[in-house]
Amino acid sequence: MKNISQKIAYCGIICALSVIIMTGSFVYGFSYALPAISGIMIWTISFFITCKWALLSYAASSLLVLMMPADLEAKTVFIVFFGFYPVVRDRLRVIKPLVLRFLVKLAIFNAACVVSFQVLMVLIGLDKILEGMEFAGDMAVWLFWGAANIAFFCYEFCLSQLHYVILNWLKPRFFRRIK
Repeated sequence: MKNISQKIAYCGIICALSVIIMTGSFVYGFSYALPAISGIMIWTISFFITCKWALLSYAASSLLVLMMPADLEAKTVFIVFFGFYPVVRDRLRVIKPLVLRFLVKLAIFNAACVVSFQVLMVLIGLDKILEGMEFAGDMAVWLFWGAANIAFFCYEFCLSQLHYVILNWLKPRFFRRIK
């Protein structure tokens, strides 16, 4: 896209879609899925425009999500990780050893988990976070963290597959006509 008005319009539409998707986070079980989908929507901006525009759209979406009455856990997860990670993930391709690149991605995710957990613990309390995990006792936090890391592996795999589909199928077929 060469025209700045096209870029602004595309980013505005994606920000609006991202915020609309986040409104469904009140439904039980969507507290993590919908922020991930919203982050993928913002990720498309880095494909079709640039990373700078994607990060600006992330900032705008984050401010809008803060103002809306969505689930607090979903808001936190979107702002701390899912909103920016897909955009930053593309920038991490410069790290050449694949193992080191994956360890950096894992470190970013685990740091986001710690920040998100601490923010939620301050805002809503530990009892509310671990509700329904009484069967695990003292191991509840570790089980939750392990499950989160397994979910991150799945998310990373899905992002890599989606990256392939966008670059090799969607972009050549639909966006070659837009100049």
